[in-house]
Amino acid sequence: MREVPSGGADRLAYLLKLVAHGPDRFSLGDLAGRARLPASTVHRLLQVMVRAGLVERGTHQTYRPGREFYAMASQLVARFDVIRSARPLLEGLVERWHETAVLCTYNPTDRRATIADVVMTPHPLRFAVERGGEILLPWGSLGRAILAFLSGGEMEAIIRETRFGPLTGRPRDPRSEIEKGLREVREEGVSRFYDPDIEIAGIAAPVFGAEGLVLGCIGVTMPSKRYLLHAEDDLVLAVREAGQSLSAAASMGQGGVG
Repeated sequence: MREVPSGGADRLAYLLKLVAHGPDRFSLGDLAGRARLPASTVHRLLQVMVRAGLVERGTHQTYRPGREFYAMASQLVARFDVIRSARPLLEGLVERWHETAVLCTYNPTDRRATIADVVMTPHPLRFAVERGGEILLPWGSLGRAILAFLSGGEMEAIIRETRFGPLTGRPRDPRSEIEKGLREVREEGVSRFYDPDIEIAGIAAPVFGAEGLVLGCIGVTMPSKRYLLHAEDDLVLAVREAGQSLSAAASMGQGGVG
């Protein structure tokens, strides 16, 4: 028999697991019995989950999993499907262009993007790109490919919270320049970045799921000197097509149309 946790946070996580694996509707007594915890303790933790939208009140003093709980689960499934579907696209970009291909996923809960998968360039001159690394959205091709397609409120909060560049430490661009750049990303469907001062360049395209919500982006990154050697229009087309293919796969996986 599984040991009942003692700490408050551990008990909250324990109850969430029971909610996820239990019936569609349950009473306080039912959940307390399955958890082997006092009803008063379960009631207190249920109120925390209700306030967070993870659990909702039903009829006749029952509870049910909340819409926020389902949304979180959907986002996790979508990101898993995107990562699985992206691998051959990443490998195809590297095979054709011989530059590092990157997949980023976006988490709307904390408004952060992380590197979910990478296929490295065969060139010995390359940047270290590691899975799990955070991408700051107001900078670079990867970040702006996501930022350009977020809601106005999300975009505003992210720009306001992020003031300095991760590589240079320079203050972010004036707001008018950021907005102009994001409009160009939306119009073209890709984000371009070229900065010979820090020797980095890249192109990225957004990835959408069901209902047109942005899940992340896919792109290539390289030293700025090599960027000039590529046929830029062809590279843009290839990255855009990869983003569209991945969006189609993600939307089908979520049962919607992107």
